[in-house]
Amino acid sequence: MPDHPDRHAPADFDRPSTARVHDWLLGGTLNTPIDRDAAAPALAALPDLPGIVRRNRAFRNRAVRHLAASGIRQFLDLGAGLPTMTPTHRVAHQHDGDIAVVYVDRDPTTVAHSRHLLDGVARVTAVRADLRRADQVLRHPEARGLLDLDRPVGVLAVDVLDTLTDDDRPGHVLDAYLDAVAPGSALVLTHLATAAGTSEERGTDLLPRVARPPRAIAAWLARLTLVEPGLTAPEAWGAGVPAPAPPHTVVCAVGRLP
Repeated sequence: MPDHPDRHAPADFDRPSTARVHDWLLGGTLNTPIDRDAAAPALAALPDLPGIVRRNRAFRNRAVRHLAASGIRQFLDLGAGLPTMTPTHRVAHQHDGDIAVVYVDRDPTTVAHSRHLLDGVARVTAVRADLRRADQVLRHPEARGLLDLDRPVGVLAVDVLDTLTDDDRPGHVLDAYLDAVAPGSALVLTHLATAAGTSEERGTDLLPRVARPPRAIAAWLARLTLVEPGLTAPEAWGAGVPAPAPPHTVVCAVGRLP
């Protein structure tokens, strides 16, 4: 992997890190007491947050395996955090070690730590960019070096779209990626859901969350052909178990671009 200034960004362990909190929620060890203490308000607001994060990760792993088996040979993991606890590249490489994976995060310390963890791993990188700027992400030199946008890409938006506000226009963010990738590409999505008719802000400043009505999330997917069982609970997709009855705390989907 070529050298990159983000690799040398100083680690800041005096302040909590969203990526390290996420690692802790997944049961990882790359976190500190400061991170764990900072998670307490989010756990008070969303007591099942560890369960949500872990069910989303298990769903994502099943989706990546499904897409790799169907021929996808490159993945773009948006808002990826740290590549720990069954990271995307490890799941994909169980199917084919030549699959390319680009992790995206906007935090320089997270990217530097990720690049350290990925040192020596072929066809995998972490880049610093704002996922809300698809042009910035896809023009990044290392992303361009690994991703061939003329071939199908698996775009992963797991545990991240519900951190965007309505002003961020997450549906338009997704459209920008889908406009840029080739036919046959796929989107893997999870999102905090609400039975209310409008968005609801949850979480904390460190772990912001916006729950949205499933119909609003479904509208983002209208241009895609959804893989069965469509928009459902993460614990049900690809797991061979019936979906729980709505309302769901979280919804997920895998869709292919015609």
